[in-house]
Amino acid sequence: MVLIYENDPLDDENARGRFYHVCRGRIERTPLNVPESDRPYECAQCGIDLEAEDFFMALQKGSV
Repeated sequence: MVLIYENDPLDDENARGRFYHVCRGRIERTPLNVPESDRPYECAQCGIDLEAEDFFMALQKGSV
């Protein structure tokens, strides 16, 4: 698991969930935005590239 999507059920109906990167077994609590299709998110610590498709899969499944 390298990407988590969390949705707070207590937020109002217009609120969106947030994406978080799991780096080396720890959740980085800095929210991530879906990257542009030609510029994936690159983690400097673990070296993983997360593309927009990974974010959409996490949105559907809750984590990837």
